[in-house]
Amino acid sequence: MSAVWAFWFFAAQSLFAAQSQKPEDPREIERRAELQVKAQPSAANWQRLGLARYLQNHFESAIPAFQQATRSDPALWPSHLFLGISQYRTNAFAESLQSLQTARRLAPATAKGSDDIDYWLGATLLALKRPWDALRSLEDLTSRSPAHKDGLAMLARAYADLAGVVWNDVAERSFGTPAGLEIHGHALESEGNVAGALAAYRESKAAKSDRAGPGLAIGRLLLKQGKTEDAIAVLSAERTLAGFDPETWFISGLALLQANKPAEALPLLQSASQWNRTDAEVPLALAQVCLSLGKVPDAVAAARKAVELDPESAAAREMLSLAGSSGDRRPTASSPP
Repeated sequence: MSAVWAFWFFAAQSLFAAQSQKPEDPREIERRAELQVKAQPSAANWQRLGLARYLQNHFESAIPAFQQATRSDPALWPSHLFLGISQYRTNAFAESLQSLQTARRLAPATAKGSDDIDYWLGATLLALKRPWDALRSLEDLTSRSPAHKDGLAMLARAYADLAGVVWNDVAERSFGTPAGLEIHGHALESEGNVAGALAAYRESKAAKSDRAGPGLAIGRLLLKQGKTEDAIAVLSAERTLAGFDPETWFISGLALLQANKPAEALPLLQSASQWNRTDAEVPLALAQVCLSLGKVPDAVAAARKAVELDPESAAAREMLSLAGSSGDRRPTASSPP
């Protein structure tokens, strides 16, 4: 179960615990909650009714129940939380933000639902095009709960949205500059317009030929298009401008590897891998080059690093197995080659 949903599940279980192990019909839970509200319209009973509807994804009908709960008891922060989530689910983002901010203000820092509040605050702020504010909530969440996968995914989206805001701002203010044209190329590429992106990168390059950046993008797209020799030429020139840039060296190494030039690719991939701390693709490519050159111990070491960076990568595990088995097959002094 996702940590994002852990709190509402806990709340629902405590509110609607059945006498037997057989789960109750949600509609029967809702019917009983409606009777409780009629008999005693307390904040707790309105919250029960809201949860009964919420758990059936009936967000529109859950909203008035949670609103009534918060009117009856303004300090009932779980109702503010579920009200905010229900409003988010119905695209009422401004109202959702107000409810979630209230929940954040009222809930104790160690409350069971704190992760949920910060997650939904981040999601709502992103929906409202406020990535800076979203980062604060999501970084609070991931600092408190580093293994919160949904929070980490949302945090990555916040960083991407923020980068897009910065890029678009530069592009709008300085569209005709080399930097503005390069950013325009990235925007087109993110939309899947590869031809338009390539044209924008080339225009940026033509506007200032000694500027690093667009050459890497051009080489990367040419490599994806299978134009390996053209990519190698562009990337070779880019390396003289960029100096030591791990990404440029990595893409250059991939191009040389694709051109069946492993000996030339090796030093580039070795340098890129030395500085890489996050991308399993870099040591994976290095392992492939080392294996093709018969450098089995180096291939094993690189493949092991790829697995450490991405334990779930089937390609990394397969490469480690392949490199290990190649080492087992190497001839020894006591066995014939």
